[in-house]
Formats: sequence, structure tokens, C-alpha cells
Amino acid sequence: MIANSLRKKLFLSFLFIGLFPFLILLLYTMFLTESKLLKQSVDEQYNQMQITLKLMNKHLFTLQKDVEFLASLDVMDEVLSDDIDKKISRLLEKKAHDITTTTNLFVINSHKIITASSNATLLLKPFHTSIKLDKNGYFFKQEKLYFYSQIQASFDAKKILGYLILEYDLNNLKPFLIDKDTIYSYILNPHRPISIGYNLHLKIHFSNNKHSIITDRYVTVYKKISFFKEPFYLIYAVNKTTALSSLYDFVRFILLMSLFVFIIVLYFAYKRSKEIIRPIEELTRTTKEITKTQDYSKKIVTTSNDEIQILSAAFNTMLQTTSCALVELEAENKRRLSQFIDLINLFNTIIQTQDEHSCIVNSLEEIKTLTSNPNLAFSEQKSNTDENISIDLYVNDFTNKQKIYYGSIVFGFEHFYDENEKRFYDAIATMIELQLERIRLIENTMSVSKAKSAFISNMSHELRTPLNAIISATQLMIAYEELSDEQQDSIANIESSAHYLLEMINGILDITKIEAGKMDVHYEDTDLITLVNESIDILMPLIQDKNLQLKLETHQLEYLAYKTDIKIFQQIIINLLSNAVKFTNKGSITIDIKREKSSIAISITDTGIGISKEDIELLFSDFTQVKNVMQKQHKGTGLGLSLSQKMARLIHGDIKIESKGLAEGSSVSFYLFNSRNC
Repeated sequence: MIANSLRKKLFLSFLFIGLFPFLILLLYTMFLTESKLLKQSVDEQYNQMQITLKLMNKHLFTLQKDVEFLASLDVMDEVLSDDIDKKISRLLEKKAHDITTTTNLFVINSHKIITASSNATLLLKPFHTSIKLDKNGYFFKQEKLYFYSQIQASFDAKKILGYLILEYDLNNLKPFLIDKDTIYSYILNPHRPISIGYNLHLKIHFSNNKHSIITDRYVTVYKKISFFKEPFYLIYAVNKTTALSSLYDFVRFILLMSLFVFIIVLYFAYKRSKEIIRPIEELTRTTKEITKTQDYSKKIVTTSNDEIQILSAAFNTMLQTTSCALVELEAENKRRLSQFIDLINLFNTIIQTQDEHSCIVNSLEEIKTLTSNPNLAFSEQKSNTDENISIDLYVNDFTNKQKIYYGSIVFGFEHFYDENEKRFYDAIATMIELQLERIRLIENTMSVSKAKSAFISNMSHELRTPLNAIISATQLMIAYEELSDEQQDSIANIESSAHYLLEMINGILDITKIEAGKMDVHYEDTDLITLVNESIDILMPLIQDKNLQLKLETHQLEYLAYKTDIKIFQQIIINLLSNAVKFTNKGSITIDIKREKSSIAISITDTGIGISKEDIELLFSDFTQVKNVMQKQHKGTGLGLSLSQKMARLIHGDIKIESKGLAEGSSVSFYLFNSRNC
């Protein structure tokens, strides 16, 4: 009874398993309506259309921005003349060549005469258009799109000199379109006789910005081109037979295969279910015994001469393999641990290389040792044959910001053993690429550092000498020449500008020296209170000129011993105090010197214009100035506080700024830490 029941179950199971997939596919095909495939086709066309529209809009937007940029150039001031401007024409001709499409760039003056053009045949011809030109925009004329932008005079922003116009042939949009045997796309304006691409002349009522239409012949979708204010539509059409071809083919295939498979499965299910039952019980009993005892040395013995016998033989082989595998597993674990250690040593060797040549040579030697592959080699040329497997190395070109080919590791065999072996070599190749990039980055950094040092050295020599000569000459002219008031002001402006530029150069040189670690620090025993007083004496004339009150608080300290660089310390105090004087018109400045637990604090508090909280951090950035009401009176380089902070840190100190806000004054604290106390 059990055998009979099992035989029936096997028969029905084989029959079900064999026919179930085909039944599912057949049912699915029957319920897979035409509308689902058509919807899928519509979605695919919408996706393709979205990509095309994105590229097309980006292309048109770029052209419009190019026109606006060219119109804003100062060279366009020469449009004032009614004559041909060769300079602007050459500029337009170069720009038209860069655009690489069929375009003409030309400039019309206020009389609508073409005074400059990328096409010489258009020069001095009138430009006729019924469109009223606004500041920036575009208009259409037949199948031509014209982008235009106002040319404003640089000396008077309200004066309009003319317009820069780009004549763009809409047929340039054809590369964005598709024209195949069964798929078409084209651009159509239903209100203008404009059609770009192969027009199928379909009857389409453009009621929405986006819609799909299914007819007997085509599956059609359209979407409005967002760049244009006018109703330009991108239309995609696919032959309906093509869209449904997969459905027709699949139905025919399923019907044919289901009949054939049904006959095969019916025969197989009946025959095999009958044969399997006989030896199955013996096989099951022996298997249970092995499972219970965990004795993998036993063997399954069967008397059948069929698949069960083959299964038994395979099972016996599996038992033997399992037994051997358990013995070999521990040895394999030890071997893989050793390989892992060797791989770490390989990575350490790669990391320690100092140049590209040694990186490649040492890496290859280590890989040969690790993999026992003496045929491993490095090639600077890409292999064009399949005789030897190779992995290409790519490194970053930091100048052009792109990956470039460096070379290939050739392995000397035709294929990898498995995917894990390939991933193993890929990991090593990636490590080599990273080390090569690190070496190149270090070399580039050193090169940039040398170039920077050379530039600073040249600037020091080439700029300081003429600036000193300019300052001396202006001072002599002011002192000894009989000059009018207007001449005196001009010479004074020259002297002020030269001093400003010399101050900026000196600041840049000092910052560069600090960053390069070349500013020498000479520590000496000194009295900080005396140094502060000397700094006050230097700036006292400026303080008296502005009628400011200066207070010095030392908290009964008459002498404050400290070991520091006297020159750097005084430069910092003078910078901070001069800033306080510069931005304080009335009131007082207080200098407070006190010893704290871990530092000496020198605070300079003023009643000046103050600083907003969000601008405080900006003051320590190079070349940064916060906008304020006194900016026109006191021009600066934006280097003072940044340089002072760098100098303070150079002598083991720091600078912090506090302010309650605009018009509330500010307090700058210079801290010197006690590691240098005498």
C-alpha cells in the first residue's frame, strides 16, 4: 500500500513539476493583455524621451547662456561704431566655430545694422525683424531660432549699445532624434510650419503637455519641450506590430512546447515512479543509519541497476570525499592563513616604495613569490590578443582630472582558475594603482611647493624693488616739487596704493614662510610689558590724531618675564592695536595684560564699529575683509588677522575675537601659553 501510494505520488509529482511551469506561462500569457505590453512600450518611450529632452534643453540653455556671456564682455563697447568691428567679428567667428553646429553669431547696433559677424557676408547689412527685442530672449523666423541679448555699455549700464544675436538652425536638433525602420521621433510645432526630423503626419490633437496615443499602426507619445514658451512637441512613434511582436512569438512558442513537454513528462513520470520505489526503501534505511552513527566510512549497498545505483555510488563517493575533506580542512586553513600573511607583507612592500619604478618592480617580485608564477610581467602597452590574461592599471591624472592608462600586469596564462582568483589579482592591482597615485600626488605636491617658493622669491625681487622706487619718487615729488592740489592728491594716491601693495606682498611673503616652515623663530628673555609700551609709542600719533583714550591695565605687574621672539611678538601687538585704532572713531581703547593659570592674556578692547557673530570666523581667512561702514576710508589687504594668528601659533600662542555685534565694539585676545615662561 505504501509503495503503491508513493508510486502514485511520484507519478503525479513528476507530472505536476514537469507541466507546472508551462501551465503558469500559458496562463500568464493568456491573461497578459495587449494593453500591458502597450503600456510598457509607452513607458519605455517616455523614459527615452525624458533623456532626449534633458540633453536637448541643456544644449539650448547652454547656447542662451553663451550669448548672454558674450554680450556682457567689455569688448562689446566697440559696438558704438557703425563700422565693421574686426575684433568682435574674430571673437564671434571663434565662438561660432567652438559651438560646432550650423550657427551664425552677429552684433547689431542701435540702428539694427550688423557691425560684427562670424559670417563676413552679413556685415553692414540691416537686420529685419518684426519682433520687439527685450533684454534677453529668443524668437523664431521660419526654421531658424534666434537667441539675443542686450549689449550694455560698461561705462553706463543703462545705455544699450545693441544686441548680440545667435542664428541657430533648428535642424541642428536632428542628432537628438531617432529615425529607424520601426521607431521614429521628430519635433513639431502645430501652430507654425516647423517640423524637425521625419514627420509621419499623424493626426495628433495636442491637448496636454504630455500624452500617449495608440492607433492601429502606431504607439505614439508626445511631450512639450519645456525650453520653448511656444508649443514645440517631441513626438515618439513605434510600430504597433513591433511593440507586440514579443507577445505573438511567446504565445506560439508556449503552445508548441507545452504539447511536446506534456508527452515527455507523462512518459517519464509513469516509468520512473515505478522504478524508483523498489530500491528506495533500502537506500533510505542505510542513509538513516549513517546519519545516526556519523560513521562516514560506511557504504551504501544497493541491488538496483538504475539511477538509484548511480545515486548510491555518488553518495558513497561523497562520504569518502567528506571524510577526506575533514582531514584536509585543517591543513587548508593553515595554508590560507600563511597566504593571508604573505598578502599583507605584499601590501606592506607596495606601500613602502618611494618611486613608480620600484613600486612596479618590487610588486611584481612579491607577486611572483606569492603565486609561484615566474611568467608574471609588466607591459606599458595594452595587449590586443587573448593569448595571455592581463589586468590594466589606471591612475589619476591630477592635472586633467581623469583616469589614464599606466600599464598592464601580464600573467602568462590564458584564463583565471576561478572568479576568486581574478578578484585576488584585481585587489593587488588596485593596491598598486593607489600607491602609484600616492607617489604621483607626493611628487606633484613637492613640485607645486617648489613652484610656489620660486614664485614668492621672484615676486619679492621683481615687485618690491619697483614699489620702493615708486614710493621714494612720490615722496620726493611731494617734498620738493611745486605741485597743485590736484597733483598732490594724485601723487598721494599713488604713494598710498604702492604702500598698500607693498604691505600685501610682505604679508603674502610672511604667510608663505610660515606655511613652508621657513620663518625662523629666535627666543629671547624679555619683558612683555616693555614690548607692549614700545608698540603703543609707535602708534601713539595715530591714536592722538583721532582723539582716542588709551588705557593700559597691568594688574600691578611692573615686569612680566617671558621667553619669546621679540620681533614677532611686537608685530602681532602692532597689528592688533592698529586694527583697533583703524575701526574706532571715538571712545577708548583698553589694553589689558594679565597672567592666567596656563597662559598670559593680552586683550585689546575698543568701542569701535564691532563685528557680527557670523563674520568673526571669516576674519581669520586669508584675503578676507568683512564689509563695514568704514571700508572705504580704510582699505586693507585682508591679511592682518590671518597673519597675526599664524605668527601667534608659531610662538606657541593663539588669537581669539569677541564682539556683541555691530556698533558694540570688539575685544581681541592674544594668548601666550606658559611653556615659554622664564
